[in-house]
Amino acid sequence: MSAKHLTGYEFDRWRKKSLFLAKRGNLESELLLAKYLNTLDKKINIEKAHLFRELLSENDQNLFRWLMTFDPKSPHETVQSPEKYLTLIQEIRKNYLN
Repeated sequence: MSAKHLTGYEFDRWRKKSLFLAKRGNLESELLLAKYLNTLDKKINIEKAHLFRELLSENDQNLFRWLMTFDPKSPHETVQSPEKYLTLIQEIRKNYLN
């Protein structure tokens, strides 16, 4: 059974709301989050969409530290970021740096 995806209208609504929620207290976080959202295909796995929204609900200072001080060589030592976000944080940073 394949994972369910947001597509079409659902995806557009999700992305617009996520872009709004990505407006943070610092420009650096906003840039990383907005670029990631704008480069997603017109389809996203529902679980990943929920995880991204959950990430956006985190404290601004924590989110900033997790995004800006991530070390891919030792992800578990990255400013105590929760395990559930590690892969997503890697994707966001990789997307921004490419």
